[in-house]
Amino acid sequence: MKKKRSHIPQKNKVKAELQKEINSSCPFCDNTDVGHFQIHHVDEDPSNNSIDNLLLLCPTCHSKITKEDISKQTVINTKRNINNRASKIEFISVSVDSDNCGWIPYDNVPFSFEAKYLKSLFPIFNFSFINQSLKTVLLTRIALSVKKLPIGLAGPHIPLPSILRPIIKYKIKMPLDGETINTELNDEIEIPQGRAFKFQVELYDETMERFKPPFSKYAIYFEFGFNNDMSYKIPMILLNSNKYYEELTYNWIS
Repeated sequence: MKKKRSHIPQKNKVKAELQKEINSSCPFCDNTDVGHFQIHHVDEDPSNNSIDNLLLLCPTCHSKITKEDISKQTVINTKRNINNRASKIEFISVSVDSDNCGWIPYDNVPFSFEAKYLKSLFPIFNFSFINQSLKTVLLTRIALSVKKLPIGLAGPHIPLPSILRPIIKYKIKMPLDGETINTELNDEIEIPQGRAFKFQVELYDETMERFKPPFSKYAIYFEFGFNNDMSYKIPMILLNSNKYYEELTYNWIS
């Protein structure tokens, strides 16, 4: 079924805003010929003309998206990172606390971790950011959503200097598939201007069986709220899988 395309209101104004957003350079390559750039709908719904769903890019990269040479998730992450820059909170890395839980990173696969040892199957993540704004900010909220991946599928992990220790550990219950849990933090973190900071989030459930491989594969999405008026979505994290699939493909033999 062909998707219905609607006219983008004030298209020239929108295009100018999108051009400013990408600093007049294609977000996927070094092309700066903005006069020929095209508008892409991030969620691939041509009727959704929200500015948060539009991305300006060169025709070549637009074609690569159509051919799936550039994945939809890469496009989503690129738009998300562009939006995040405006908040002046810089995401550095996510890792797992392998000393205190049974999870390790997949080799050479960004933001992907597997349950390997029989310690605790409740993953403990280390999140590191830098406050690049000109004022002190507070970490006030954590939102988490989950998508269970198909069974049958099997970051960059950037080590931080040992001097940067976690400030605090938050425990958040793993949402059900497709649900989002918003957690307002009682113990807020105060981050002075220009400071790097690191904190932990431990996911838990009534039983560790929910995290046990090989049948527990998830894509999880974290969003962190600052000062109750800023939010930062980090790239998708994979648990017990080093690839993301919307659905399994079945090959029938007749």
